[in-house]
Amino acid sequence: MRLEKRFVAGIARGLAYYAGGGALVWLTFLLFGWEYAHAPGAHHMMGLLVLVIGAVLLIRRLIGVLATPADMHNKGALLVHALAVVGFILFFKLIILNGALKRDTGDPIASEALTLDRHARTLPLPNKVQDTLFLQVADSVYVNSPE
Repeated sequence: MRLEKRFVAGIARGLAYYAGGGALVWLTFLLFGWEYAHAPGAHHMMGLLVLVIGAVLLIRRLIGVLATPADMHNKGALLVHALAVVGFILFFKLIILNGALKRDTGDPIASEALTLDRHARTLPLPNKVQDTLFLQVADSVYVNSPE
């Protein structure tokens, strides 16, 4: 089976959009960094903007495919946008929201999830400039009870 040139051109155009978006996110991270770890950085907002525009382009391409089903360029671009948007949603749901990336190493500096004593309501965490941050007990904190 041979792919049509217009289909491949649609795939290339969609991939170029996400490659440009990825480069823009990387450049934003290099320019602004991520100093405050408790909130999304500028690069996160840029990545979200790329995905939101990708979702709009997905809807636009879907309407284009429904309007002119013979247009292979729209089908190629639709495939890339659908994979990108659905892939991000699955990544966010399955990996991040289900906690697959969280791990407790026992080291308060290296851990992403910390285990607290049952009686402790806060845990002091010094950052790089030796300021002390406090982690308060919340719904995502695991409690280590000796009982």
